[in-house]
Amino acid sequence: MAKMALGLIETMGLVAAVSAADSALKSADVKLIGFDFAGNGGTTVKIEGEVSAVKYAVEAGVSTAERIYKVLSWHVIPRPDSGMDSIIMANPKKTLFASGLKTKTSTGENRAKKAKKGI
Repeated sequence: MAKMALGLIETMGLVAAVSAADSALKSADVKLIGFDFAGNGGTTVKIEGEVSAVKYAVEAGVSTAERIYKVLSWHVIPRPDSGMDSIIMANPKKTLFASGLKTKTSTGENRAKKAKKGI
């Protein structure tokens, strides 16, 4: 992610987050890195691109998400240090990655197995 800006939009609820991401991606030349699910409905959208494009995309995403539900916070980091990559991509089990949109979160099948075992 060298020399690219990082944009973060933290919403309450997945629908607001998906709408924010959609609006951000349509408004500027940015790339979706993924989504983080913090629990209790908190969802963070992560995008990257040139500084000005990310700033504009985050503004557009926040505006859209606010019309749907709550936006908890947002921020643009102009050029994150390369040491930040491990933090940006932290918690892979709770991240929905843009590449193929594969998720490693618990499935309904796993929850059903746990329920049968009384866990």
